[in-house]
Amino acid sequence: MPKETNQTYDYICFTDLVYESQPAQQKAIETKLKRRLKYHKLGAYNQARVDYIRKLKNELCAEITAASASKYYTASESGFAEMRDFNTALMNDEYGAKYTEIDADELSAMIGFAIYSYYLR
Repeated sequence: MPKETNQTYDYICFTDLVYESQPAQQKAIETKLKRRLKYHKLGAYNQARVDYIRKLKNELCAEITAASASKYYTASESGFAEMRDFNTALMNDEYGAKYTEIDADELSAMIGFAIYSYYLR
């Protein structure tokens, strides 16, 4: 029996797509997405929506993995990688203006997850 959750369609898609590093993995990730969306009763699989979120993921990956070359990189005084090494407020504003179909709170969570996945880990 599926358990109740407050996860959203977009966030589930994003968290799975983050682990898609090669085009060959696309089919396996999409199969997993279909299964998770059905489990959480979040509606039918929408390829156009998944592609939209994949585009966001690819842009975030390119920007975050650029680290010090990123326009959002702010280099904290710590000698360790930290979330505050990136100006997340500016990222939220700029990506929010570009990806208007994604809720602002969800986008903020996605950016945090992307920084964790591509920079902190």
